[in-house]
Amino acid sequence: MECREICKWVYSYMDNELEPVARKLFEKHLTECDYCKSEIESYQFVKMALKLRVQCVKAPAFLKERIFKELDRIDEYRETGIESIDLLRWGSHIAQLYDGKDEISELVTPYIIKGLEQNERCVWVLSGLSRYEVENAIIYYLPNAKMYMDKGQLEILSYKDWYLSEGRFDGQIALKSAVDRYKDALYNGYSGLRVAGNPCWVSRNDWDAFIDFEGSMNNAMVDGKILAICSYNQQQCAKERITDVMNTHKYVLFKTNDFWRLKRQIEKINGIN
Repeated sequence: MECREICKWVYSYMDNELEPVARKLFEKHLTECDYCKSEIESYQFVKMALKLRVQCVKAPAFLKERIFKELDRIDEYRETGIESIDLLRWGSHIAQLYDGKDEISELVTPYIIKGLEQNERCVWVLSGLSRYEVENAIIYYLPNAKMYMDKGQLEILSYKDWYLSEGRFDGQIALKSAVDRYKDALYNGYSGLRVAGNPCWVSRNDWDAFIDFEGSMNNAMVDGKILAICSYNQQQCAKERITDVMNTHKYVLFKTNDFWRLKRQIEKINGIN
C-alpha cells in the first residue's frame, strides 16, 4: 500500500470500517512511513478532541422535549412523493403555481402515486388536463394503476362533477363532497384521503366564493387525515389573486430554474406578501 492509497482509506481506518486484510496492509505501511504515521496520529488527536468537546455540549431541555414530542407524532406525517417536500403532516393544504399543464402532471402524478402506495384513497379533480392524459401519466410510472381505479382507491373526475354538481359553484356542496369522501375512505380501511384539484375553471364572479371554500377546507382538514394540493395557473392569477392563494394555503410550490421551490405561508414569492 502506497501513500496515495493511504489518503483514500484514512477515515475508514479511523472508524474501524476497513476489511481485516486492508487494515493489516494499512498498519504495515504506517510502520514503514513516518510521514503517514504522523498524519494519522494528528487525525486521531483532532477526532478525540472533538469527541471530548461534543460530550460537554448538552441539548437544551426544550429541544429534547420537542424532538420526543414529534417522534410520538410520527404517524401524523405522510410522504408526499414531491421532491421538495419529503414529509407533510395530515391536514396540510398546499398550492402549486404552474405555467403549463405539463407542470401539473409533473408534480401531481408522483403525489397521487405516493398516496396510493401508502394505502390512501386518492382523488384527482381534473381541469386543464384530460382524463386520458392523467391516466396515461399515472400508468407510465405505476403500471398497475388500473387495479387502484377498479377497486375505487383512485378516483379521477371532472371539476364539473365535484365543484359544479348543481350546475353552479356552491362552496358548501363542494365541502360536503370532500368530507363525504374522507368518511368513506376511513370506513373502507384507507389511511386517509389525498386530493388534487385545479381551479383554473373559476370565473371572476366565483373567485371570492372559491377562496372562502379554500378557507373552509383548511378548517375541515385541521384534525383530519387529509392532504390536498391545488394547482393554480400563474398566468390567470393577478397579484391580488396570488395573495389570496398564499393566504389560504400553508405551503406554496413554484418553479424557478427548473426546480420546484417551497414557500411557507408567511414568506414572499416574487416580492408579493
